[in-house]
Amino acid sequence: MENERRRTLDELVTRYELEPDLCDIYVEGKTDKLLIEWFLEHKERQGFAVYEIDTVDIPAQLLLDQGLKDNNRSRVIALALHIQDKLSETPLHVTCIADKDFDWLFGKEYQCDLLLFTDYSCLEMYLFNEVVLDKYLRLGLGLSQPKARKVLNQLSKVLEDLFLIRATNETLELNMRWLEKFGDCCKLNKKNNQVQFELKTFITKYLNSNGNRSEELRFITKLEELRAKELIEIRYKIHGHDFTELLCWYIRPYLGKEIRNSYNSEILAGSLLACINAEKLAQEGLFQQLLARIDR
Repeated sequence: MENERRRTLDELVTRYELEPDLCDIYVEGKTDKLLIEWFLEHKERQGFAVYEIDTVDIPAQLLLDQGLKDNNRSRVIALALHIQDKLSETPLHVTCIADKDFDWLFGKEYQCDLLLFTDYSCLEMYLFNEVVLDKYLRLGLGLSQPKARKVLNQLSKVLEDLFLIRATNETLELNMRWLEKFGDCCKLNKKNNQVQFELKTFITKYLNSNGNRSEELRFITKLEELRAKELIEIRYKIHGHDFTELLCWYIRPYLGKEIRNSYNSEILAGSLLACINAEKLAQEGLFQQLLARIDR
């Protein structure tokens, strides 16, 4: 992307003024692009184009003016808001797709007809699914154990804790760098095969690594406040990166020695995507809306 010329916002506004019937879709990154393209082609849709947001020059000042952070998710949202604001008539076929992220937790909403969000916290949560994981474990890795349902149940509580830690950092505006090796605070109890997450230890390490140890009491208090905002659906409360990293950590001991050392979360994420079913995706709200936009 760095060597390609990015389209400016003015160019895009002009593009949709002159050609309002163009069916363009903007997404956060490469994986999103490939999945959306594969899904729509599988559903025999034509005449659309999917672009990564990096193909558009989104000025930092625009993000600042809209109160958005400097990341690809925010750029997708900013693009949708800008195009809708600049055009007298909203183009029916332009769609920007972003992760839901923490918006449900913070009560954040956007009034924008061009903007769609994932049904759950992020794109990876369409993979947090017993059928998808069972296919991957059995056919992708050749494992009869562990069972997919058990794995998802085992990881859910830890993943929710990690999500709330990330959300607490956001709401307190501490802007802390994430503590990547959270597996150091996870243990697998060999007697009952239960995952034990040392929440307090992780928070202490997280704050220490960012020079914020004095914030510990405030941090834990805010985290528990956020935890009280319960939702039944666990997939609202999981960060995609945490899911693939923790699942990789959990599965690694079951793997044969020949692949154990080379196995990583990126390989896992790609393999899980290959196990997804287009017909199941078509039952999800985001993908139903996407098909409806293309068909109108």
